[in-house]
Amino acid sequence: MKFLVVAVALLAVAHADVSHLSGYNYAPVSVPAPAPAPLPVKVAPAPAPVNTYIPPAPAPAPIQIEVPQPAPAPAPVAIPAPVKVAPAPAPVNTYIPPAPVHVEVPAPAPAPVAIPAPVKVAPAPAPAPVNTYIPPAPVSIPAPAPVKVAPAPAPVPVLAPQPVLEEIEPVAADGYRYKTVRRRVIRRRY
Repeated sequence: MKFLVVAVALLAVAHADVSHLSGYNYAPVSVPAPAPAPLPVKVAPAPAPVNTYIPPAPAPAPIQIEVPQPAPAPAPVAIPAPVKVAPAPAPVNTYIPPAPVHVEVPAPAPAPVAIPAPVKVAPAPAPAPVNTYIPPAPVSIPAPAPVKVAPAPAPVPVLAPQPVLEEIEPVAADGYRYKTVRRRVIRRRY
């Protein structure tokens, strides 16, 4: 529905007559004079078709192509006569019972044997701990070799940082650095 309303509105705007609006000096619409009607052109009638038989063009003369002589036929090979096989006997509709199923009966379970309960044996009491200190064995460490130290270098004067002439990415008031796109003007030399 909205599409229909928009389509009708666009059609009305396209066909609106705006010549009555102030500020536009349109010339009034002029209707051109009708052009003179063209004179009728007489066309000659087409000739009537003729029903006659036109025979086809004669066939071209046949072309003679020489064919090479065929190779001599191979010597005949003796093939033994087929052996006749006796036909299979006709099937007989008789009932064959299934093979007997042999079920093994397990042997009877052995008679229960009484096992005496284990006897608890009390462990022998452990000897009481002895609170004595045994120092570790002495370890001999060789003395370190003397190390020669080079004299300290002379102090280097510290230069104050030089001010930057042009700041490439200025820091904004909020403390962030924003990247900017730089325009490059390329001059064409003719």
